[in-house]
Amino acid sequence: MSPPDIAAPREGRLPRTVWVLGVVSLLTDISSDMIFPLLPAFLAARFPAAPVLLGTMEGLADLVASVLKYQSGAWADRARRLKPMVLLGYGLSSLTRPLMALVTLPWQPIAIRALDRVGKGVRSSPRDALIAHSVDPSMRGRAFGFHRGMDHAGAAVGALAAMLLVAVGLRVEQVFYVAAVPGLLAVVALLLVREPPRPAPAASRTLAPVPGRLAYYLVPVTLFGVANSTDAFLLLKLTEEGAPAELLPLAWLVLQAVKSAVSFPAGRLADRLGASRLVLAGWSLYALSYFALAGARGVPLTMVVIAIYGLYHALAEGAEKSLLTALVPAEARGRAFGLYNGLSGGASLAAGLLFGALWTTRGSTTAFVTAGALAGLSALLLVLLLPRARPPEQA
Repeated sequence: MSPPDIAAPREGRLPRTVWVLGVVSLLTDISSDMIFPLLPAFLAARFPAAPVLLGTMEGLADLVASVLKYQSGAWADRARRLKPMVLLGYGLSSLTRPLMALVTLPWQPIAIRALDRVGKGVRSSPRDALIAHSVDPSMRGRAFGFHRGMDHAGAAVGALAAMLLVAVGLRVEQVFYVAAVPGLLAVVALLLVREPPRPAPAASRTLAPVPGRLAYYLVPVTLFGVANSTDAFLLLKLTEEGAPAELLPLAWLVLQAVKSAVSFPAGRLADRLGASRLVLAGWSLYALSYFALAGARGVPLTMVVIAIYGLYHALAEGAEKSLLTALVPAEARGRAFGLYNGLSGGASLAAGLLFGALWTTRGSTTAFVTAGALAGLSALLLVLLLPRARPPEQA
């Protein structure tokens, strides 16, 4: 196993910038997940070719976000301030997302979802760089773990809010309009972010290069991305096992609750044991969970495995970003996060296509086994390649 990251943990409170960005993420995901769980049924009621429409919409959205996540990383390294880019990204998503309530033609949800993901692509890498610049190296795991935990908490609250609003009689379109409120509050909260000092951007067009050794980390990250298909397939697995439709939102809430509850403690653990060990543990748990899902039969057992699977997100997501921050100099962090987010997003598109094709042609068991095997191979590659990715003083 790779050695722990060199920074010794130091107790202390997370800075205000990280807290506020966590609140922004919480509110944004409340807004997003008040819409997204209702969207498939909403579109199916309006368009005969809803499955094709959904696939096209999500595929294009992933592609747009991936390209912009990389490009926004380069912009971040050249920019004097990161906050305006983050504000633009969150603002664009918050303004366009509720427009789903107005769609009448098949191209409109595709365009709206793409604009929503433009906002995500613009904000993600600068925001991650802003978090990295805001904390002492000994607190990176906690910072990214806290942010991911708030993100997942927002997803759980948003799904619950959508269920309650529909239960009290609101139409789906009205829920979409209500979702604009937490989105607007997220933008207002972002105005309170104080951007910390950071290395001055390059005066010329030439930037300090991203170290070539980072490829030794990004290769296993990208391969794991190909294994890491959308969590919507977990709900499809429950449906295959006979779960009624009303149980699916509950399963989604359980999954998000596990992610949210464990993300911050996992971040603290990453600061103590080393982020690389948490990434390895998370990827390994992903592989084991998918092997278990391949063999799981019945709704109760599948629900238990899905809850355990949620620990993967908590262990690995924040730790992956913390580890990336430790591998690159401060003046190259924007582009490093751009590469990381772009490759991960592109790989997730490939993962969805591969998993869906395998499920359709060979069945769910083959799809879960294949993804689990790819995740296990990724964990092995991380052990073998990560020492080459480290700076000389960490090697």
